[in-house]
Amino acid sequence: MKKIAFRSLLLSFAVIIISCNKEDNSNDPDTNDSADIPTVYEGWTLQWNDEFNEAQINTNNWNYELGDGRDYGLPIGWGNDEKQIYTSNSENSSIIEDEGASVLAITALEDNSGGYTSAKLTTQNLFSMRFGRIEIKAKMPKGQGLWSAIWLLGDNKDQIDWPGCGEIDILEVLGNEPSKQYSTIHFTDDENKHSEIQRSSIKSPDFSSSYHVFTLDWTPESITFNVDGNSLNTILIEDDMKEFLRSYFLILNVAVGGYWPGEPDETTVFPQTMYTDYIRVYAKNGFQAPDAPVLNIEEETVGQLIEQSIADHAIQDGFTDLGTLEAVVYGPGAPEVVSSDTAIDGDASLVFNFPGENWGGGYLQLDTSKDISAFTALKFSLNKPDSLVNCEIKLESVASDAVVYLADYTGTELSDGFVEYTIPLADFSGLNNTELTIPFSIWNPEDSNGAFVKATVLIDNIYFSM
Repeated sequence: MKKIAFRSLLLSFAVIIISCNKEDNSNDPDTNDSADIPTVYEGWTLQWNDEFNEAQINTNNWNYELGDGRDYGLPIGWGNDEKQIYTSNSENSSIIEDEGASVLAITALEDNSGGYTSAKLTTQNLFSMRFGRIEIKAKMPKGQGLWSAIWLLGDNKDQIDWPGCGEIDILEVLGNEPSKQYSTIHFTDDENKHSEIQRSSIKSPDFSSSYHVFTLDWTPESITFNVDGNSLNTILIEDDMKEFLRSYFLILNVAVGGYWPGEPDETTVFPQTMYTDYIRVYAKNGFQAPDAPVLNIEEETVGQLIEQSIADHAIQDGFTDLGTLEAVVYGPGAPEVVSSDTAIDGDASLVFNFPGENWGGGYLQLDTSKDISAFTALKFSLNKPDSLVNCEIKLESVASDAVVYLADYTGTELSDGFVEYTIPLADFSGLNNTELTIPFSIWNPEDSNGAFVKATVLIDNIYFSM
């Protein structure tokens, strides 16, 4: 393929003739770019595009997000328990030839230690869109534990936590079901809850065997997803969906593992690649966008704005080795945070009210990392319902994290329904104890069937013992 610029009236006229001769098949992946020329839609102007025809990824169009998520204020695993490390290495992202075309390849690899690498490219601070049409031609990877996506995230993500910034998933494909494509929006509803609207489509042969064209049409009134010219879903933008009246940037990535796709297994073959032939953004001629609504942090934040001092209710009175902490929650099943005067230590305990039905967690975040290598065990007390049979207890450091499961430990019964647990720090395998950043977190409470459970959990008397 060759990159074509609209440099003369003659060429523009020729493009219009070519487009008109395509009749109604402009979204057919076999005919859409037969002349290597972006489709011209009547009444629309090409605003931004990348045909991926250059020798290298165009850094005027794309940034890299790197690492495991912590550099972006997220828990290890990008908040989804993903297992890959994102890199800017050419083996994870490059321009290659595929099926006779020049395409962007984002490749997930397994390394010699059993870990995974991949790439995540964004247009943040380089290009944003607010309304219009985006057209993408892509072919997706397959295999258990693969999670590929091309999506949009709100430009104000540094001002408000997800999903208050809004998210539009143009396409997501789970590698264990490569014939199924998901299109989804995420936002904060009028009850300060995470809300999503999702629709899926099925293709045979699957999305990993051939290229398909995915289109998003976005106006101040609605968001419409199309696959190969066929409408998948139209979502009306309601009053509590202000997120979709603001600007967004593009993201392309291939994740490995996570709460949704699950982990790779013996059937998963690496490397796996997402191929993107082109991305084209069109603006409607003569369209005047309304002013973007003013951001209301309290109204558009999921759950609540958590007072920093509330985290201290979970720490043993007099244990000052950790310094300043704050309580943080994350995920569609994130708990509400309150305090209770039912306590085993001091006057109050910290309470996480888990809604159930989805993954999520709450954790204590240190203001600065701490060296806990002199200690040998984590101790804490929980007051929980019998329906909560298991959950993840996780610690995180600057360079690593480690998880244990509550069901593997037997606690000591105390008064007021509290049970005290002692977990040797040696059980948190691989944790860097010299730079601890999260001294306690609890994720994904489950019932006896392994399903997410609604539960009120009182947390108290956290400390590290010698």
